[in-house]
Amino acid sequence: MSQKKRKPKPKRSGNPGHKRAVVAAPATEVTFDRIGKPEIDRILREQVGMTLALAVERSSVASVQGFVDELEHEDDAVMAVQALEAELGIEAGVDELPELDLEQDLRLLRADIDQQAQISEVDKRLLTITREAMVFLERRAVRAEKELEQAVRKTEKAEQQAARHERRAEERVEEAQELRGKAEAADAEIAELQARLKKAQAKGERLEHELEDVPDAPVGGADAQGTIADLRKQLKQREELLIEAHAEHERLEVSLDVARNEMIRLHREVEGTTADTVAAEEALPEVETVLEAVEVAKKLCKHLVFTERALETAEDSPFWRPDMVLQDLIKLDQVAEAYERPEGIGQPVGQFAQDLGLDWRSGVGEVWYGIHPNDYHFSHDGHTLRVAEHVRVANGSGAQRCARVYCAFHPGGDGDDDLPRGVYVGPVGRKLPDSTTG
Repeated sequence: MSQKKRKPKPKRSGNPGHKRAVVAAPATEVTFDRIGKPEIDRILREQVGMTLALAVERSSVASVQGFVDELEHEDDAVMAVQALEAELGIEAGVDELPELDLEQDLRLLRADIDQQAQISEVDKRLLTITREAMVFLERRAVRAEKELEQAVRKTEKAEQQAARHERRAEERVEEAQELRGKAEAADAEIAELQARLKKAQAKGERLEHELEDVPDAPVGGADAQGTIADLRKQLKQREELLIEAHAEHERLEVSLDVARNEMIRLHREVEGTTADTVAAEEALPEVETVLEAVEVAKKLCKHLVFTERALETAEDSPFWRPDMVLQDLIKLDQVAEAYERPEGIGQPVGQFAQDLGLDWRSGVGEVWYGIHPNDYHFSHDGHTLRVAEHVRVANGSGAQRCARVYCAFHPGGDGDDDLPRGVYVGPVGRKLPDSTTG
């Protein structure tokens, strides 16, 4: 039989001598027989440009498991070819084959065909993984686009609400100015009535003195008595007018105070502050860093639960206004106190937080829980919590002018080992990665 050249056999699998795992992995994870995770990870990166973790995330576990199984079958086919070559005396890496009889050549050819067929099966599995990953990314892009549209609508709604608040504040200012003008007019009227009253009182006293000096006055005395009676009647009428003017002045003063207080409340609502928090903010101690702000808040806040993640992230934050972080944590403690009430808050948590002056944001998008699980999850007392809401402290450009306070609202449980109901503070400081950060 004539000699022929043979092409080197492709081999992508790992060391076939790997031992079987003693403990089986959970059903939801990919199981490995002979080929380990590092080798699978390397092959996926070279063949489809994805790590093993990304392949599992963006494809079904069954597809990845099927790829691993087919790769191990390919490894069996490669080992079969190597064993047959050793049996036939073919040295590894040689280009020329020794003289083989027909049966030996057929066996070698079948082994090569089996190996090529198995390589084809592996390629098909890789193609399935790639297609599923593309579908996953397309769906995620659609979800992200929907979330962006929702965010735009929420932003527009918030801007409309802010515009309404500003208009209400302007209307209150106009009402207060109008009431102030009425109060000034009432003051002028009261001053005029007081002057007229003093003149009437002086005239009455003068006439009474004249009557006392002429006790036996003839007919003219009766006229004087009538004049005095008229003057006293006028005096009484003017006293009543003065009393009414004072009452009207007091009413206008009360209305002015009400309008002024409403105007202040609306202005603070637009600016994100309330009358209760102004005094509290003035009494807060000075802080130099975000970590110091969290440590001070941990001492002052009676209802918030500060996790280790809050301290770790606060230490890493370069935000230039840590006093703003402290102020928002104090307000967030009021939200936590209301959340712990057995009867409930009586309104949405977000509305309650906004009434306190917090720039509240609810929900972060389900997609980011899968893309950045380590960022959007944190632990406390052995329990894993997920970021659901956060406070936008500042929204400037860069970590020095941008700050967030992320938290989780835990409903509590019946078990003794479960966390109690409350608000648990997670990452503080830097903004977590999302569509705006990449």
